[in-house]
Amino acid sequence: MGNFFTSSQIFNGEGLDKQQFIDKFCKAMSDNGYTVCDSDESEMSYILRFAEKSKWVAIASELYGEGGRTAQSDAGRIAKMLGTYCMNNEVIDSDCAAMFLYSKIGKSADMLLMGRYDDYFGDDIPEPKEKIWTQFLSDGSTWEQFTKTLGGEYVFVEDGLAQLAPVIGMDSSNLLFSAEDDIDDESAVFLDFKKAGAKKEKKLTLNTAFKQIFGDGLKVQGFQVVKGRYPYLVRVINDEILHVISIRPRQAEYPEDKAFSILGGIATVYRKSIDLDTDPMENYHWLRNDVASFYLYSIDSEPDRRLVSIMSKFNYFSEVPKSLPCVMEEALEYAKKYMISYMNETNTLEKCIDYFVRTKLISTAPIKSGLNFTSGDFYDDGLIYLKTNYKHHKEKWEEIIERKKDISEEKYNRVKEFYKFFSDDEYIQGLANELERRKQKNLLALENIGIKISPSGKP
Repeated sequence: MGNFFTSSQIFNGEGLDKQQFIDKFCKAMSDNGYTVCDSDESEMSYILRFAEKSKWVAIASELYGEGGRTAQSDAGRIAKMLGTYCMNNEVIDSDCAAMFLYSKIGKSADMLLMGRYDDYFGDDIPEPKEKIWTQFLSDGSTWEQFTKTLGGEYVFVEDGLAQLAPVIGMDSSNLLFSAEDDIDDESAVFLDFKKAGAKKEKKLTLNTAFKQIFGDGLKVQGFQVVKGRYPYLVRVINDEILHVISIRPRQAEYPEDKAFSILGGIATVYRKSIDLDTDPMENYHWLRNDVASFYLYSIDSEPDRRLVSIMSKFNYFSEVPKSLPCVMEEALEYAKKYMISYMNETNTLEKCIDYFVRTKLISTAPIKSGLNFTSGDFYDDGLIYLKTNYKHHKEKWEEIIERKKDISEEKYNRVKEFYKFFSDDEYIQGLANELERRKQKNLLALENIGIKISPSGKP
């Protein structure tokens, strides 16, 4: 089946605090020929995650996503580099996990298996070495508790790992930590390294190419690059509407190639929340339309399937330095022609509603459900009905109620409920107050990432 995920932890036997541990790690990397650098220069990057009262520090890297072998070899290297123990964990299947412990000299010290491991490793598995593992036991934990937890039966092996973690002085969330996790917290520290003294040409990364080429190319259109490590371009219209563009790495057709998609989304400052200080895929529920999608929205005729294929995913040759910027320029031209032109026309809340309905981000007949009266958790823009001529909608739905037209009984009942909702003036005022609160909160969030808020009229 392959790994569900892999994670690694470093034993902090000296009891170093967060900064002391970071300093020791960076010095060890320096002694091994690497120096701290900016992310754009990085040849090797890590995420260290600290947890209070934990004897272990989680370490993750995007390289580990390529498979357990990379993480295992790196765990041995780091153990030797820091002169401590390092553990690599692989969740191989939903009910099987393996833990590989490396000694202070970087050699394998022991292996633990949990769950239904006989299908993968056979029956001839040695018992865990008591002399090795007892040194990690937390205060109050016993060897019997350790072996019982290790040999327990769990529907999902992650549950067993979470129970084992505190027995060996580890934080449960750190034991299950990987680079794909939500790491937007104070516990996680990003460290980037390059070879010391290396005079190699700076490699253009995907995010840097996007920020440079799209950032420069769309500046005249009013877009700004947000501050931070994540690739977003944002334009604010009339203090209310957000036009957002980002980028997503994709799987290319051939191993030697790489690919990306340009993503576009439209939101308003009346959303429940706006977070552009996180990975774009965390916003995929509303920031998900590629250039091809906007092309399809903008035409009434039969689409050009070849063009759709090109604009859905842009491929480039990773080993040819000029390939990425050339393809990024090509993507920019397609984005200007179809994505930006569509956004240019979506410059009022009424037109935003048309876009949200078309992309199923709000319901055509929202119903009362707390402060968000739309049909799902992600439909956070639904309240903008109240900022438009909602009385027009009320009259339209009132007509449906009177005539009962050709609609299902379920839809008819939803419309009746929505009509009653719009008749509640006191509740409408409460929602209007909520909208203003959301707006102020979101404008502050945008200012914190460098997006200047000022009325700009039509783009």
